[in-house]
Amino acid sequence: MKKGLFIIAMFICSLVSANAQNDEVNNQTVLDLLKEGFTSEEIIGAIENSTTRVITFDINFMRQLKAAGADSSLTSYLQKIAKVDNGYEGVILWNPVGGGKPVKIYRTNFEKEQKGFNLGTVAAIAGASYGVGTLVSGRNVSGTEAAGVTAGLTLMASSGKDIQKLMIPGSKAKIVTSRQPVFRFFFKKAENESFNSEHANWYEMCMNDIQSPNEFQLIKMTVKDNKKGGRRIFPTSMSYTVAGFSGSNASTREMVNFEINTINNNTFEVTFAEPLEPGEYCFFYKSGLSNKYFQAQPFGFDFSVE
Repeated sequence: MKKGLFIIAMFICSLVSANAQNDEVNNQTVLDLLKEGFTSEEIIGAIENSTTRVITFDINFMRQLKAAGADSSLTSYLQKIAKVDNGYEGVILWNPVGGGKPVKIYRTNFEKEQKGFNLGTVAAIAGASYGVGTLVSGRNVSGTEAAGVTAGLTLMASSGKDIQKLMIPGSKAKIVTSRQPVFRFFFKKAENESFNSEHANWYEMCMNDIQSPNEFQLIKMTVKDNKKGGRRIFPTSMSYTVAGFSGSNASTREMVNFEINTINNNTFEVTFAEPLEPGEYCFFYKSGLSNKYFQAQPFGFDFSVE
């Protein structure tokens, strides 16, 4: 009986997690969750499973957190991600359509295109809700990544065959670019060690291994429309190995070459010799099959070209 109740609870949690991945988390969201009685660990898990977050931090917000009952672990976590998110770190669209300031491209978590339980999502929410933790490679890793690695429940199998089962929900990315976009990849690990924490989450542990945009491939995704809003999947003509994507269409329409200009040791500019065709694109990590953190929750940096 207890086992049955546990499975039902996990199923409900997986549904909550799936919905959270498509929601924006901001300052007010955090305050609302605190007032509703969620713990700091649960709120941190929700933030890490959200594909878009807009967290700012100042003295006023600090006071609001205190009044809402936030403990020091949550306050410190929010300070850290606000510093990273509002600075230049990660992948930035450097020339937004219509001008203006550069736009940060937040990671998009892939989901498994299947009916029934999503074991990867269940493991993720279990870690966020129940505090599962384990020692991985000498580091005390907690939360979503720990649950996925501990239970061995990954979204992407080590053989790479599951790559065709991965999808991005929705038929269109949130970031829209022109046909000649310019991106900048920032890896400021040496300056603030934001991707080199002793108590890191799965995303930080993965990003800590990445040194250059050369470790990504840009893929033109296939769009499948349906009544639920569509989905974006990898082209069926490709295969994914420890060396990344390969196939007969390499360097043409679906696997897009880009040029890299090194600005400094931590900053790289990515441009394209030819205008991109309209469609949906995703920067995807080449070495995903050799990275246990990426296997647990594969992600990409997606954008639309109009």
